Order: sequence, then structure tokens, then C-alpha cells
Amino acid sequence: MNITTASNREAARPNARAPDDSKAPPGFICAFRFSGAEALRLSWDEARREIVGEGPTWLHLSANDDTVESWLTGVTAMPDVAREFLNGEDKRPRVHMGSTFMYGVVADLERVAETPDADPNAQATRRATGALRFYVDKNRMVTVRAQPLQSTDRLRHAVLEGTMFRDTVDLFAGLIRALNDTFADRIDEIGDRLDDVEEGVLDGRHSNWRAELGSVRRRLVEVKRFVDPERNALTQLVTRRLDWAEPRSMETLIQAIQVLNGLAAGLEAQYERAKLLQDEIAALLSEDINRKLLWLAIMSALLMPATLVSGIFGMNVAGLPGTHDHYSFAVVMGVMAICAAVTLFLLRRLRLW
Repeated sequence: MNITTASNREAARPNARAPDDSKAPPGFICAFRFSGAEALRLSWDEARREIVGEGPTWLHLSANDDTVESWLTGVTAMPDVAREFLNGEDKRPRVHMGSTFMYGVVADLERVAETPDADPNAQATRRATGALRFYVDKNRMVTVRAQPLQSTDRLRHAVLEGTMFRDTVDLFAGLIRALNDTFADRIDEIGDRLDDVEEGVLDGRHSNWRAELGSVRRRLVEVKRFVDPERNALTQLVTRRLDWAEPRSMETLIQAIQVLNGLAAGLEAQYERAKLLQDEIAALLSEDINRKLLWLAIMSALLMPATLVSGIFGMNVAGLPGTHDHYSFAVVMGVMAICAAVTLFLLRRLRLW
């Protein structure tokens, strides 16, 4: 797909100019109009004209701008309920379907600036989850977010790199595919950490990996908390479908949603794997404690006869034998050693050690 501007269809040439966004409000991120095999990049003024037209258009906005919010309120090409929803603050994944349109919220991971010298694990931990509100009909797709998100950034780069989209439903399917890639990368990161934990447990270093496993489980719960309701919301599009959507685009969307369902199943498997590792670590720690208690019990049993003998000969009473004999100490130590040997023999014979 060639990237051109709406005001200059010859943007494929090296000296083509970019859209003039010098007067665009801060809340305007990007806009494209799709025409055949071309993606026409729009300026703010062009986007406001094209969004009420008949061609497939994508407008991506930030919710942190009063100018954009006021403009959205006056766009008559969208239903009132959709405009109010886009300007709202709903963050729960959901999908609402009308006769000729749909709107809702999908959860996404915030885009964090990567630094070369930073710890990748710390960067992965800092990635919060944000909400992307969307509106889709036959002629337009409008997306609104509060913080930079990974999936819309992926979709924007896909458009710029020439990926072809037939219509807005196909474009929304591309958004779901980008969302799948984002969550798949996060699940793979968590899976790699689980591999490290499992290797450490198998090597007998389970006590050192308890804190890391707890961190991994928290990440799994965080992703699972958003993937599950998002999958349930988007499944409505599989069961009810969109009558106004082109059949091929609808099938593409269904395939993207099915991939998301597969990711949810993989996430559930990772969660069960983490639980099994937690149980394994608990069992190994319990075994370590039992082993130490066994050694304490054996030492107590071995020292019990010696303690009894030393207690008897330590009594300061008249008539205690051996008090004036030079060999008494050696005899007492020998009796203690014999008692310990007999105790050890009995423990072995009774298979208590």
C-alpha cells in the first residue's frame, strides 16, 4: 500500500511533502483514508473533512485534549451514544453493536520507552494496561486513548509500511491482530521467566526463586484480568456478526478473535503451570524442613543416653562411685559411647533413619 497525502496524490515520489499538522491540536495523533491500494495520510483539516465522507477513514486521537473532545461532540456522522462513549472514561473491555455500527473498549498495554541500559525485567514490570475506546462503521474507524498504547502503534506502523486493508472492518481486524501480537509478546516474556524458575527449581535452587515466581504470577494475573473479559466481549462479533460488514472482512475479524481465544487458552496454561511450580516449591521446602527435623530428632536420640549418664554422675551426693578413681572418667565416656552406638543400631534396625 502506498502512503500519500490527500492533498497531494503524488506522495509516492521522493520529494512528496508530509501533511501540514502545524495547526493540529495536541490530541490529533494520525489519520488515514484508504483508497484501493493506497493509504492517504491526512492532516488535521483533511481528517475533519474526510471523517464525514463516504470513504474508509481511520482517525486516531488522544483523550487528553479538550479541543478534540469538543470536536468529537459535534461530529454528526456518528451516533450520539457513540460520541458520548468516545469522550467518556469507560475502561472495561466491552463491545456495543448497532444496526450499522459498533463501539466499545479494548484493553491494551501502554507503550514504554525502551532504554538500552535498563533491566528488561524491570521494563516489563512497569508496563501498565490502558484502555482504547473505538467506533467502527462502514466508512470510518475512530480510536481514542489516554496514554500511548502498543497495539495502535503497531497498526499505525503497519499502515505506513504498506499493509493493505479492504475496509474499516478489515482495519479493525488489523487492530485485533496487533493486540494479539502485543499480548503474545507479553505472554512469551512471562513464559521465559517461568522457564528460568522451572530450571532453578529442578537444579535445587527453589528457595532462591520463590520471589521471582510470585512476580511472574502477578504478571499472569494482570494480563489474564484483561484478556478474559476482552475475549468474552469480542466473541459477540463471532456469534452475532456484523450484517453491514463485507463477508471477507468479517471472516478476517473472526480469525483474529479466534487467535485471541487461543492466546487466552495459552495464558490459562501458563497460569496452571505457575500454580504447579508453586506447589512444587512448597513441597520441596516442606521436604527440606522435614529433613532438618529428622536430623534434629536423630541428634536428640543419640545424645539422650549420654545426657542421662552425665546427669547421673553429675549429682553431688555421697556414695557416688568413681569419685576417687583415676579411670572413672574414661569409663563414663566409654559408657556414653556404647549407649550412642546401641541407640544408632536400634534406629537403623527399626528403619527410623
